[in-house]
Amino acid sequence: MYIGYIERKGHILTRPALKCLSQVAAINPTLGCIHQCAYCYARGYSMYPGDGNVYVYGNMVEKLKKELLTRRKLPAYVFFSPTCDILQPVPQVINITYELMCVLFEHGIGINLLTKGRIPIKILQVFQQYKKLVHVQIGITTISRDIQKRIEPYASTPRERIQNIERLCAIGILPEIKLDPLIPGVTDTKPNLTALFKILQGFGVNSTGINYLFLRPQIKKNLCKALRNTPFLQTILRHYEKGKPLNLSAEKSRIFVLDTHYREQAYQQITEWAGAFGIYAYVCGCKNPDITEEPLCGANWDKHFEAIFEEKKRVLF
Repeated sequence: MYIGYIERKGHILTRPALKCLSQVAAINPTLGCIHQCAYCYARGYSMYPGDGNVYVYGNMVEKLKKELLTRRKLPAYVFFSPTCDILQPVPQVINITYELMCVLFEHGIGINLLTKGRIPIKILQVFQQYKKLVHVQIGITTISRDIQKRIEPYASTPRERIQNIERLCAIGILPEIKLDPLIPGVTDTKPNLTALFKILQGFGVNSTGINYLFLRPQIKKNLCKALRNTPFLQTILRHYEKGKPLNLSAEKSRIFVLDTHYREQAYQQITEWAGAFGIYAYVCGCKNPDITEEPLCGANWDKHFEAIFEEKKRVLF
């Protein structure tokens, strides 16, 4: 593993390409991620520094402070982070993330984050101090360590992610769960998901976003490499034999997805399974434009930060 420092040249707060994030201020503290999830679309980007390499934007904190001073209106919240996990187990990444969060909190700006990492104690402590400004999404699709370590080799274990949920609930923050990406025939089965829903119900979790894996050439290549010599690979590829190409509305590149009918039926079934445990499951339209036009994930985030919009007259970006 190599950790280096580079300078951020452009703006700190940016607009991601994905539809549900296109009107949201977002921030990427690093270039690269050591989790090396087999399905990660960022590993196919031209700027991706290669597996095992992470570059931290060392000048980001000072640039963020200056950028906030020059903005006529501050954003209600900032999304961490479209192209990397900000809680990957690298001290340099954790430290820059912590400092950036503190700057935002001091300006009354909320944070919205999605992670498959372990939340460190010092970040939990600052979350507790500013919990009204925090929305956390935990990415988890299975409680099976065997499955998880194959598809997310260096991310936190299912047990550690459940501990994240437990610790967040203990400080008064109810996280949202992201079943993303679900892998057909592997993580979308009833035994797998109901076991997870039962645990989530115990913490009072009431919302989850669901989305199936989509393929790009690099994702397929990474999957084949990560899952070779396992029964998972042929199961996955067999499900995509009847798939189709699809354009994500806010992106230029095409992706390959499961058949529309398969996804519609599966989403309905998963919604029913989740509902039996008191959990509302929704499909994000930004990754399923052939099923729904509503970017429901973005709408949910805005709802969480409604008080900031109203009280401080903030904007999305």
